[in-house]
Amino acid sequence: MVFSVSSETFDLMIIGGGVIGSSIAYHLANDGFDGRIVVFEKDPTYEKASTVLSVGGIRRQFSTEVNIRICQYSLSFYKEFGERMEIDGERPEIDFKPRGYLFLGNERNWPLLVKHQAFQRALGVETQLLDIEETLRLIPDLYTEDLVGSSFSPGDGYMDPHSTLQGFIKKAKHLGVRYLYQEVIEILRKGNRLEGVKTKDGTRYSSSLIVNAAGPYAGEVGKMAGVGIPVVPVRRMVYLVRPPRLFDYDLPLTIDPSGVYFLHETGRQILTGKSRKEEPVGFNFSWDRQYFQEEIWSSLAHRIPLLNELKLIRGWAGLYEVNQWDFNGIIGRHPEISGFFMAVGFSGHGFQQAPAVGKALSELIRLGRYETVDVSPLGYERILEGKKVLEEEVI
Repeated sequence: MVFSVSSETFDLMIIGGGVIGSSIAYHLANDGFDGRIVVFEKDPTYEKASTVLSVGGIRRQFSTEVNIRICQYSLSFYKEFGERMEIDGERPEIDFKPRGYLFLGNERNWPLLVKHQAFQRALGVETQLLDIEETLRLIPDLYTEDLVGSSFSPGDGYMDPHSTLQGFIKKAKHLGVRYLYQEVIEILRKGNRLEGVKTKDGTRYSSSLIVNAAGPYAGEVGKMAGVGIPVVPVRRMVYLVRPPRLFDYDLPLTIDPSGVYFLHETGRQILTGKSRKEEPVGFNFSWDRQYFQEEIWSSLAHRIPLLNELKLIRGWAGLYEVNQWDFNGIIGRHPEISGFFMAVGFSGHGFQQAPAVGKALSELIRLGRYETVDVSPLGYERILEGKKVLEEEVI
């Protein structure tokens, strides 16, 4: 197959300019990658980007070592984000709120929380098991008659995802990374080697190194490269509500045994949501008021009776990049295509894991190995070998 002459040649291309792709770009440039880097992003407004439509949380309460190690690095990174992303004396403000994550426990899930807390503490996470009285000190308005206790990780929290993404992008550009707001429609291959990409406007760009960081579109990008990647888009909805009385304390990001989560938003309004297991695969950005009324409100009002009279302000929908294999990220090189790397399938954990994933890909591409965080358990090879990383703390 003969290709026309490319308009430009790059040493490395990243498809997807969300928080994962931009973290990879930043880390490569900051760590001294010797070459030209370009990021292709088809949505210059980021209006439908999974990053900016998320609630921006980060936690270390996982049940697998690889996910805990990833988030330990990422939390430290986010705490220093302003300093790291400083440009000419100006630091971005991501409004990080270290209010902790609080998993509420009933008779059914309490044994699991106890087991996970011991495992987390063994890895250096200061997770605490709280009794009912201690839990009520955090959230005095909580209904606790059907609870046993809670698992709390102080220091975890949530931040502004849009400001975080823009901080990565601006710093990456400052370090010399090029951003092209074009949609990639074809990956150019010759045998098992990459030659570049073709964008929607017909332009061809040459490179032998390509990173798939396309989020919910990662499966489509895999098809362009001729490989199967078990990542699909699945809608997740978030709702903003106003309680009849504003709390005079700060909410941790709280996960109820029903699956409903809630946290504070600006002005002490409350963000809430719940993953719907039967949600069909698809690029659906419409939000469903009825789902809130039928599936979320009752659980929310049960846990905090005051919210029985809340006002629904608005809602929105974003996309999870769901890894249908085991709901964990797929990180590293593809074993069948030279120069094809992946950072996809995080199933709702992408924002919180982005700093460590960016560092890991930077090391793998530059050095051929992981040094800071060993993410090899999340390599594509596990799919070929029929192995799964079983994470029990998926929200």
